[in-house]
Amino acid sequence: MNNWFEQTVMGQYVAQKERQFFQKHVCIADNQQAAQIGQAWLRPSEQLIYVPDDVRMVATEMAWESQSLDMLLLPHSHEYSDSPLLALTEAARVLKHGGKLIVTGFNVSSLWCGSKWFDGKRLPHKENCLTLPQFKQQIQNLGFEIEYGQFMVYVPPVEQESALKFWQFLEKAGDRWWPQCAAVYGLVLVKRMAGVTPLPELEEELAEQPVALTIARVEGK
Repeated sequence: MNNWFEQTVMGQYVAQKERQFFQKHVCIADNQQAAQIGQAWLRPSEQLIYVPDDVRMVATEMAWESQSLDMLLLPHSHEYSDSPLLALTEAARVLKHGGKLIVTGFNVSSLWCGSKWFDGKRLPHKENCLTLPQFKQQIQNLGFEIEYGQFMVYVPPVEQESALKFWQFLEKAGDRWWPQCAAVYGLVLVKRMAGVTPLPELEEELAEQPVALTIARVEGK
């Protein structure tokens, strides 16, 4: 799932915008535990445990104990998973009270809604990408509060560098006049509940599979 971000003109453009967002908000103290799932092009800090290189797991079955992480980064990782809502539920489970979830997602209400890239290979399947109002409702149900939000990428989904340069005027115009039309949103969320109540639509799915509660073993240690 890294290829689109690393090998296409539009992907590299989006990756650059998101790096700036994550680097602005990732600050990890020496005694804190922080992790990132997916997207090797990001890695804003050497103090992060990176999945899957440092430890093997998936976003829907995290191997950390409940309330064991201070910060978790999901750069579209929930959207690439089999169940975005289950991945968010797992994020709420492993974060401590007051822990931060920093996440980016694709806004399918933007100009990108008709893009052929949402095929599950280059970009996630469109049905895995929640609109911002839908996402905000789900994370509120899980006990998160929004500390900071940012919209990114107002240009249409073009494939050529020349087209990307032509549409650059939309960046300033979009940020000023129609921010909700951005292709990507970034959120810094703070967990305010000690416990996690599974979303109703996930109760049956959670009942059918065990949730890993052991401390993740970092490779090479």
